[in-house]
This record gives sequence, C-alpha cells and structure tokens, in this order.
Amino acid sequence: MNRRDFFYFVTGVTVSSFLTLFSACSPPNTKHYFNVYKAKKLNAPEIVYCFSTIGHKKGTTPFIMGGTCCCSPTQELMDQYHEDGILLNYDLAKLIAEYKERGIVLEHENGWQCNNQCAQGPHIVFDGKCMVSPTLGTQNWENVITGKKPIH
Repeated sequence: MNRRDFFYFVTGVTVSSFLTLFSACSPPNTKHYFNVYKAKKLNAPEIVYCFSTIGHKKGTTPFIMGGTCCCSPTQELMDQYHEDGILLNYDLAKLIAEYKERGIVLEHENGWQCNNQCAQGPHIVFDGKCMVSPTLGTQNWENVITGKKPIH
C-alpha cells in the first residue's frame, strides 16, 4: 500500500468514525423530567420511596395500594410483605396482575434501563406508568427516592 492509498484509508476511517459517533450521540426524542446535567449533592437523601435497586424498606406497602414501596414484585418481596402482615390475601401472580391491570411497566425487555424517560414515564411516584428502578446516582434517582417532584 503506497502513501496516498494509506492516507485515503485513514481519512475514510476517521470520517466514518466521526459520523458514527455523531449519529449515536444525537439526543433522543423524549421529554426529560429532570435536569440531566445538574451535579449531585454529596449528602445522601432521606429514603421515602423504596425500589428494587436500593432494597425494600421494611413495613412499607405497595405504591399502587397507597404505600411507598416501588419494588418490583418477587417471591422474596411477597414473603417480606407477608412477614410484615401486609397483603396476606395476595400471592405473587395476583400482585403482578394488579400492576398489569393498571398498565404499569415493571421492567423492560433485556433489563433495559430507561431512567423513567420511556414512553410510560415518568416514574409512578410522579403519576407515570413506569416502575423500572431509576438509574443509581442520577437526579431522577434522588427525585424518586425522596418523592420531590422535579422543577422544570
């Protein structure tokens, strides 16, 4: 390969790399319910609403039944509810059916993390239909965990 062909090759690879990068970095066509660029505080927020990635808060009832638990239903969670004397007449299938009946998304295919910015968003805490756990360490995570509605 001579110098000219090598130069054309390198130039072509560079241009195609930039085009791929810029097309992948285009903003999604979604509405943000929080400022995605705001720096996080270093203090841990008070946990009001629990969800799967932080763990179940003992004694809380499911959000759809007026409680503060937004954990995805599992058999382990049902055992904890029953141990606390909550939902004694429910089993896992019945609780999941309640969520589905209300159109609430518990998880996305392949574990896709939407940070509650999907078509069903915002999070159910903010009157949405998405109950996927927010991404740890983001402003949305803090908003959901504290229940403080974001200011636009």
